[in-house]
Amino acid sequence: MVAPMDITFLGTGSAQPSATRNHQAIALRLDGDIWLFDCGEATQHQFQKSNLKMGKITRVFITHMHGDHCFGLAPLLCSMTDNLNPANAIPDTPQTPIDIYGPTPIRTWLRTTLKSTYSNLGQPYRVHELLLPNDPIDLNQDLHPNELPGENIPLIDGAFTLPLFSSGEKGYRVQAAPIEHSIPSLGFVIREPDWPGKVNGLIPLIKKNTTELKKLGITNPMTLLGQIQRTNQPYTLPDGQILTPPPLRPGREVVILGDTKDPSTILPIAHQPTLLVHEATNALTRLDIKEGSTPPTLDEIETRTKDHGHSTPQMAAAFAKKLQCQKLILTHFSARYRGDEEQESLEIMEEIRKLAIDVFDKNRSEDIYCARDLWSYEIKML
Repeated sequence: MVAPMDITFLGTGSAQPSATRNHQAIALRLDGDIWLFDCGEATQHQFQKSNLKMGKITRVFITHMHGDHCFGLAPLLCSMTDNLNPANAIPDTPQTPIDIYGPTPIRTWLRTTLKSTYSNLGQPYRVHELLLPNDPIDLNQDLHPNELPGENIPLIDGAFTLPLFSSGEKGYRVQAAPIEHSIPSLGFVIREPDWPGKVNGLIPLIKKNTTELKKLGITNPMTLLGQIQRTNQPYTLPDGQILTPPPLRPGREVVILGDTKDPSTILPIAHQPTLLVHEATNALTRLDIKEGSTPPTLDEIETRTKDHGHSTPQMAAAFAKKLQCQKLILTHFSARYRGDEEQESLEIMEEIRKLAIDVFDKNRSEDIYCARDLWSYEIKML
């Protein structure tokens, strides 16, 4: 059985939070854990409003060091590790560290933040820095009391390969690549392991051999289906027919991008992903049409957006088309695009969605979404 995977948008705003959009934070739930991508201010409050549990977070990935993507990290670590109740910790029990990944200087910044605020955590953490060729190297010295040494990950052939430890042993993989923004920014590619293929076609063969299989001591012959999926080995039935394991089903792939005006450098490590999450900070909508003034052109909007290192819905859709993704979710919207369910807000967001659809594929309207705070999406295996 394929394990569930879903994504919850805890914050979908850009630059400044608004009454209807919090700063950026995305919770990807897989392998029984939560992997958090970006952690803007008040992310811990968003967790409290959601159905997610902070204690399930095992990994945090920071795309870049702009404050709207990382200011909430230290407070979240304090809350999720129950730092105010050290008596709740079980003495002498080994604790799995929280793994944090991001660009330099995230390690020294987080260490300084925790030390400067006299913050102690109820769980160890370690920070793995993804280093560009000329980045300074932190040598894991003068650590915070709860900090374990993290890895310095070099850029090799245009990509970073992240250490996942126990999740890596299960077959999960994460790679990252630098993408173009006003400061160093990252895009992440998350892959789950392949899943056993469907065995429904083998049921008639087993039913045909039920009597003989029971004579062999197999009281429930249908358990052979699970055995074949687990071992991926063929099984010869009493009548000589062979139960051949079906081909493995490719695992899902999710691409989550930080702020960017051009993420094309991630193309070599992404392969027709199940889902792409892409920013769409600015758009040309009816909000730009004001009586008595000449509205800006699409070219003017796109130029202004790129000047700040960001993307429009059309830019996001064009990249999604190039990537050949199955689904596209837009996020990181300007504060002027409200994220509530008032009629005007919904109409503006639908206008933005249609701008992306027109570029991506007019026949695939159902494959493009605009995220709002606390909205969850189930990532199904197609």
